[in-house]
Amino acid sequence: MSDVKAPRSYSSPARDEQAARTRARIVQAADELFTERGYAGTSMKEIAERAGVARDTVHAVFGNKARLIPAIVDLRLVPDRSVRNVADSADGRAVMDETDPVRQIELFADFITKLNVVLRPVFDVLRSAAPGEPEVAETLASLERHRMRNMQLYATWFAARGPLRMSTRKAGETIFAIVSPDVGRLLCDELGWSRKRHAAWVADMLKRALLAD
Repeated sequence: MSDVKAPRSYSSPARDEQAARTRARIVQAADELFTERGYAGTSMKEIAERAGVARDTVHAVFGNKARLIPAIVDLRLVPDRSVRNVADSADGRAVMDETDPVRQIELFADFITKLNVVLRPVFDVLRSAAPGEPEVAETLASLERHRMRNMQLYATWFAARGPLRMSTRKAGETIFAIVSPDVGRLLCDELGWSRKRHAAWVADMLKRALLAD
């Protein structure tokens, strides 16, 4: 019988933490550069230089630029890694738990317009890069599908507090359109609205569209 033992798997918490910090630096660097220079104007080499790592490290962790974008969305939307969906955040739960329908929509409008500010730069990057980058186009489509699922979830929250003017499915679609980052860009970036004015408009539109008299 051989005395040779199979090597044991080895996991070092320090090594795992270092890898997580490296990944975070790469994502932060990519986010900054995509915002400053655009997707096409940013190279993997420049991301590596901004992050303070080797270019091979960026490739090893993410493979290509397109795969950095979902990580950027996660960083912006749910920096707390214990939260899987932004709807499960403390602000999201406050909206869900509110019992007054009018106040619930007002809380939601404040919550969602804050997220809108966070998401708009990412959507700008995605929309500019998608025509020439199939993987980016799929990321954008996936993000929109996820956004629709969340809007349908929020619609069920509103429906639980009282009758709506329409079905829950149509309510979700209505919310999806009104709170779109593209609408936020037009109102805030093009027309110069403040975030609070945007939130008040979203609340007014949703109350008029969804709540029964």
